[in-house]
Amino acid sequence: MIRRFTEWYRQFKRRYIVQQRRQHEYAINRYYAHLIDPFFTKIVYDLKMSPNMVTIIATVIGVSAAVSIIEDKLILAAILLQLWHYMDGSDGNLARLTNRCTSFGAKLDVFSDQTVRFTVFMAIVFSVDVSLLIKILFVLTLYVDVLVIHSYVLPFMRKYTVVRATWKQWFLDRGIIPGLDMLTVFFVFSVCAIFNRLDIGVYFFVIFKNIDWMYRVWECLKSKYIYKVSRNTTDLAK
Repeated sequence: MIRRFTEWYRQFKRRYIVQQRRQHEYAINRYYAHLIDPFFTKIVYDLKMSPNMVTIIATVIGVSAAVSIIEDKLILAAILLQLWHYMDGSDGNLARLTNRCTSFGAKLDVFSDQTVRFTVFMAIVFSVDVSLLIKILFVLTLYVDVLVIHSYVLPFMRKYTVVRATWKQWFLDRGIIPGLDMLTVFFVFSVCAIFNRLDIGVYFFVIFKNIDWMYRVWECLKSKYIYKVSRNTTDLAK
């Protein structure tokens, strides 16, 4: 029975996921969200929605999650955050399925993600019961991470091949990105919301997101040093 279901699911997924998103995925996507969002892709496809319409609906759901946090309806907020996660994957699936990928749609998707991220984080800052210092660190962590990744890490990775640690390469060889992306963060906040402990989610984010971006910067610096030593060694050999 399990084998029959597995085969049925593979065929179902191939029907609605017509193109692999990317070579590597975060674990929360590969082993959770991307196993579920094909069902939502089918729903929006059968309803003949456009990808942009799905993006807009996803935005409304995400912002509604933020409103639910402010109103202390945390279980509802957790459900809405996960629903947003599924819909956030469905718009891209639908665009590829119907061959309706556009530059406007891509920009709308980025705007949607940023809007949901900002409203949810501000709702948490407004509602969570932690000290002012922790709230400041929480917000700083969010924007320092974005600044460092987009101004240094990603440009470095476009120019050089990053030398990975053995443990990290093990995950990458299996298509898994060992890191803390925003969807993973939202999943953690959803779990914390169910147990009425958003404060734990805040501490989790402040600690592990800072470790995440610091480690990525260290990878780049280490790689740069290795390339420099290798280049100097080659020059001396000549």
